[in-house]
Amino acid sequence: MVKTNTMMTKHHSPYRTAGFSLVELMVGMIIALIGSIVIFQVFAVSENYKRTSVAGSDAQQSGIMGLYTMERDVRMAGFGINDITLLGCTVNAYNQNRIPADFTFVLAPIQITQGAGNNPTTGVGAASDTISVMYGNSASGLATVDIVENMPSPSATFKVSNRYGFREGDLVVIAEAGMDCTLAETTDLPGAGNSDNLIHNNGTYTNAAGVTGDAKHNKPGGLGVSYNAGAKVYNLGTTPTLNIYSIVNNTLTVQSNLTATTVNIADNIVNLQAVYCKDLVNTPPTTFNTCDAVAPATWDQVGVVRIGLVSQSAKPERDCNVTASSNIPWSGGTFDISTIPNWNCYRYKVFQTTIPLRNLIWIF
Repeated sequence: MVKTNTMMTKHHSPYRTAGFSLVELMVGMIIALIGSIVIFQVFAVSENYKRTSVAGSDAQQSGIMGLYTMERDVRMAGFGINDITLLGCTVNAYNQNRIPADFTFVLAPIQITQGAGNNPTTGVGAASDTISVMYGNSASGLATVDIVENMPSPSATFKVSNRYGFREGDLVVIAEAGMDCTLAETTDLPGAGNSDNLIHNNGTYTNAAGVTGDAKHNKPGGLGVSYNAGAKVYNLGTTPTLNIYSIVNNTLTVQSNLTATTVNIADNIVNLQAVYCKDLVNTPPTTFNTCDAVAPATWDQVGVVRIGLVSQSAKPERDCNVTASSNIPWSGGTFDISTIPNWNCYRYKVFQTTIPLRNLIWIF
């Protein structure tokens, strides 16, 4: 008997092709959709954490930079001003390279100008303050000298009691009780026989460094004021500092009042406040325990200032409920941020410092 192997051949139907069914595709799409939703939810949460972290870091850096710059300047306030008897007068000044050329400033180490609408005593309010800082750079650290003869005209030479430490190119302020003060530029110090003269002519001259240039701070026609014997002359050196700190468009700026040039220091700074701390008794032991926004009656009362500023996160949070109150306390009072649009959508950081005016304290 012969055994025959029969091979079975499997044939596929011509109407059936390989692949996924519609149900399988729909299941896969649903799984992918659920996965995408989970991924985007995790990304959204991560982005919120990142936004908060980065915004806090930016606010921290801006606040530190702004406060450090102001504190460094304020610590120098009053350097070279070794006589407080006539501080507080308005100084008429001129710079031919400045726009406008005529300007004024107050002869004071530091001046706090309260923001419009703020409480005049406490300084509390929504408007930022302005801080003006003044100090000289004379290497001699001189006390004031007296004018010993009446000036016959505003352009007349200063005849002074002692010319030690003065150099060509020094800027000086002349002060007399009951009169406006004046800024002038020393252009010549005549030698033998005229050793008490300080010349302040308009035009070109050679300064102590041997550089020839214009006497840009001497107005043609003279000072406009003729001073009498007994007037004081303050020597501020060749390049004194007259800086004005203020907030413009949420940016802390500093302007040189001598040149009218402005530099941005830190952005996202939304409020600046400052107060004087005074010793109203002015007897030992000295305690500067009265801190308010009122300008001092006399500068021997002031020994300390407090400065605070508020920095804001660069971007708002998604939920506008991150800041609960528009009144933020600090050691000098309260910051009012209620005028900031959508103030409760941002995060804020407060920076503050107490600065002794050591150059004033030393001459009390």
